[in-house]
Amino acid sequence: EECLSADAVMLAYIGDAVYSMYVRERVVQMNITKVQVLHTIVTEFICAKSQAKVLLEIEDTFTEQEQAIARRARNSNVNVPKSSSVQEYRSSTAFEAVLGFLYETRQEERLQDVMKQAFSITLRGM
Repeated sequence: EECLSADAVMLAYIGDAVYSMYVRERVVQMNITKVQVLHTIVTEFICAKSQAKVLLEIEDTFTEQEQAIARRARNSNVNVPKSSSVQEYRSSTAFEAVLGFLYETRQEERLQDVMKQAFSITLRGM
């Protein structure tokens, strides 16, 4: 209940860290030895454009709670970096907020499922 009233941007902040760690662990398993190559691949996965694409594909599978979190995050007032469009950044914030919500509410199985889907969608688009 507390997480539902939590600041969506704070949930996105947590979700960003959780997804970044997940992606790094998965990419390291690819046995790439050059750190610069690892960094480039990870950046492709965690950029706003990729996360916005993921959200577009999986948002209709979200529960009502997850949809509410995503909606709040998408509508929150965030500073958009020049590297992405407003729509992409808001969508990526929504995606990260859902991950943060799942992490904070200890829904580990659901969190892993969503991140696995996201990773597959991004990998398919590379």
